Amino acid sequence: MTNGGPGVLHPSTTDRLTERAYWDDYHVAGQAANPRAPSTEPVVSTPAGRGLKSRIKRVLGTRLLERFRNYEDFLLWDVILPQHLSDREGSKVVEIGSAPGHRLVRLKQRFGLTPYGIDYSRVGADMNRHVFSDHGIDPRNVMEVDFVAGELPDRYREAFDVVLSGGFIEHFTDVRAIIRKHLQLLKPGGCLVVQIPNLRGINFVLSWLFCRDVIPLHNLDIMKRKNFAALFDAQGLAPLFCGYSGTFNFYMFQTPDDSWMRVPLVVCHKIQPILNLVFRSVFRDRGAENGWFSPSLVYVGIKR
Repeated sequence: MTNGGPGVLHPSTTDRLTERAYWDDYHVAGQAANPRAPSTEPVVSTPAGRGLKSRIKRVLGTRLLERFRNYEDFLLWDVILPQHLSDREGSKVVEIGSAPGHRLVRLKQRFGLTPYGIDYSRVGADMNRHVFSDHGIDPRNVMEVDFVAGELPDRYREAFDVVLSGGFIEHFTDVRAIIRKHLQLLKPGGCLVVQIPNLRGINFVLSWLFCRDVIPLHNLDIMKRKNFAALFDAQGLAPLFCGYSGTFNFYMFQTPDDSWMRVPLVVCHKIQPILNLVFRSVFRDRGAENGWFSPSLVYVGIKR
């Protein structure tokens, strides 16, 4: 640990499980596969594909087609977040590790929040600025800075009404210190939202089969609900929600194009919409959340 300010401990860069080059490559690959695609819609890259999607909508109807939507996504955006963000229109939200920026755009469109992004990957920050520009958001709201090693949390102390990270804190070993830095940005009475993947249980087995190289880049210890909840204890937070989210999601797994597991994973991705329909029909707004199958954990709390 290093001391980055009066009485404030900051995590060392040695606590990282990933490096900047990894995220630059990650965003380059994502941009090539899915350029500027919003996170809320499936990618249809050709006029023929767009026409097919329109015909499917006409046949099935918008309401039924919506039930094929990612069930984890439905629970987060239609069940969990509206309970805590619907009354914060006009508030400032910052996402840590924000690239490519689609989640922030969605927060603006859904809840009327004013978005800001922080990312230390140059490629990722550029992507975020393009996405903001495409949606009428000031690209200067994207800060290309190392959140861990820099002094940004001190400069923007208690500047935001909502602080969010998704898929960020699990890439560090000293996670409590990372959460403290989240809270430096958050106003008293502000809302903290943290989401991480669950790579334990069956998800660990599938990760090992499809993308085992990424497992060491994640802190698996915090992916138990008890351990995850403990990260936020004694942090000056009043918990509103903490638990597993979703039932099962093949989309959380990726594999290299040259891998022999590519074909089975593509088949699994084709199956997922059917699973989503089953989950929505059977579980509605409460899935079979558990440590063996759920794809993520979510925490929502208020800074005292």
